[in-house]
Parts: sequence; C-alpha cells; structure tokens
Amino acid sequence: MPQVDRDAPMDGFGRSRVVRKGPKGLSNFKLKVMGFVFVLLSAYGTAIYQRGMPADYRNADFTQMTISVVLEVMSWMAFPIFAWLLYTGFLHTANLRNYALRLVGLAVVSEVPYDLATSGKLWDMSSQNPVIGLALCLLVLYLLDMVKKRSETRAVVLQLIIVVGGALWMLFLNVGLRFGLMPGGVLLLAFVLVFWYLSKRENTMMMVGALIGAIAVVMPAAGFIILHYHNNELGMQPKTKWAFYALYPAALLLIGFAGITLG
Repeated sequence: MPQVDRDAPMDGFGRSRVVRKGPKGLSNFKLKVMGFVFVLLSAYGTAIYQRGMPADYRNADFTQMTISVVLEVMSWMAFPIFAWLLYTGFLHTANLRNYALRLVGLAVVSEVPYDLATSGKLWDMSSQNPVIGLALCLLVLYLLDMVKKRSETRAVVLQLIIVVGGALWMLFLNVGLRFGLMPGGVLLLAFVLVFWYLSKRENTMMMVGALIGAIAVVMPAAGFIILHYHNNELGMQPKTKWAFYALYPAALLLIGFAGITLG
C-alpha cells in the first residue's frame, strides 16, 4: 500500500500527496558501485603511487608509500562485496551458462588492462585479475550444487575436493595476489563459501565472514559491515550490468596509461 507523507503539501483537493518510498538499505546496484570504486583504488594506488618507487622500500618516499598502502588495503573491502554479488547472481541468474560466459569474457578482456595498471606491463603472470577468481568461484558453486544431492558421506568428500581444488587453482594462477602476500583469490573463495554454507543463518554468516576478513588484515571485515545493510533489491535495470562489464577494463586501461605517462 502506498505510504502517505503527512508533512507533504496538499494537492488541489486537500489530500496529502502520495510518496512512494523505496526500500531502505543497499541494493545490489549500490553494492556494485561501491565495490567498483574499491577495486579502482588498488589500481590507482599501484599505477600512480607505486610506479617509480625503489625496490628497497626503506629508500622510498614515506608519503608516497603510505598513500599506496592505504589505497591498496582499502580496496580489499571489495572482496566480500563481490563475493556476495557473485553468490546472489548464481542463485538468481536466469541462464547460468551465459552468466559464466560473461565472466570469462570479462576476465579475458580485462587481463591486459589489469597487468598494465598493476605492473606497467602488457603481460604479467605475477598476479592475475580478480575476475578470473570470480569465474572460478562460480565454477565451484556450480559443482557444489551438483554434488549436494548425493549421499551424505560421498557429498562431504566431493565438496572437500571441490573446495581444495578451487583454492589450489587460485594459488597456482596467482589470482588477485597483492604485494606477493595477499592471496585475493583464496580470500574471495572463502567469502563465497561462507555465503554458500551459512546463508540461512545470516547473523552467523556475517560474523564468520567478518572474522575471516579480520584475520586477513581487517579491511575485508569492513566490507562485511557494508554488506550488513544490503536489502536484496537489484536496484538497476538489466541493461545497466553491461555498463560495468565495459567500465572495468576501460578504467584499468586508463589508469594504466596514466601511470606510465606520469611515471
């Protein structure tokens, strides 16, 4: 039923104007925008502030190094956000095959811009872009969904093999590896698994996810605080998603070229 704002002006018939209020909280669209901004912080910090820094950080400019680290650590709030968006996308997509193809396509298109922004090279195997991690996580969810109907003992063994296999592929491909230490792909998978296994107990889900995030240098836990305010609304038109698919590689490419020019 439409809500009436009693403080709203009257119309010509002396009736309060109807005010339609949208749902409170953060829609998937708002979460995606926030996650996108967090991801760009990492690329910007690496391309602009880390470019030209000496190999021995003890000789680096303190201000430059501090800004770079702060931007990088802040970007880690994106991990739980995109893990959640992937999980809800898996549950609600009308065509899983097309969803997977879009992710794989984005991963391929984004690899060179990602390498350019993070290393200044057109091809760098030391770290692969996080979209590859999202595609691997989607595969893990698909396989987990397939085995859940099997007998309990066999299902547990198969699930363990799938999860360990997914984590090993993340490590082998250096997905989202930052500073040579932060295994972003493994962290992304951990959050997706938290949502998969604990989605029916939201408070527990958020607490476990925040704990994992806190262990992983705190900031991913802040991403769970943001997720706490999600409202399960899409908040965007179906065509809007294509803008994000185009913006990600384009923004990385722009930041990468800016880093090379300024460097």
